[in-house]
Amino acid sequence: MIEKVLFNREEVEQIKALAKNFYQAEVYDSGTVHVNTNIRNSLKYLFKDNSVFKELIVPKLIDLGVKDIGHESMLLKYYKGHYFTRHSDRHSNLGNRQKTLVIQLSDKDEYEGGLLKVGAKASSKDLGNVILFDAASLHEVTKITSGIRWCFLAFLEKSDLISKQTLY
Repeated sequence: MIEKVLFNREEVEQIKALAKNFYQAEVYDSGTVHVNTNIRNSLKYLFKDNSVFKELIVPKLIDLGVKDIGHESMLLKYYKGHYFTRHSDRHSNLGNRQKTLVIQLSDKDEYEGGLLKVGAKASSKDLGNVILFDAASLHEVTKITSGIRWCFLAFLEKSDLISKQTLY
């Protein structure tokens, strides 16, 4: 897992302003997509046009090895009582997810609970923090006990990543 604060409050607010209508987030299970609040309870806004944020977000990710954000990105909101149980983002029926990218859009004092845990390690709740990890890693968001947690989420495929050239 890589973490680095890359976005300031103004940039975070610009990202949050891109969301329109949130709806109950779904889970993927055995090739089907459905709502199951026993596994995942959060709200989601799925971007249909990624060009609206690429100029703001992608240039800051180059040093982390990210050159693009593919077709699967969203904003998530977690209210009191919301959570997402331990899971992996890499599934054979969901394309070629290589990395999971999360941008923390709420500051640590704006909510309680809601830790993003990748394996046994909790990520920083600092505003603007970028978390990048292997999509196969088990991770979870613990239950929100107060406030609202916002985050940007994108699933990156191989074509979104800067390939490392090896010299022989």
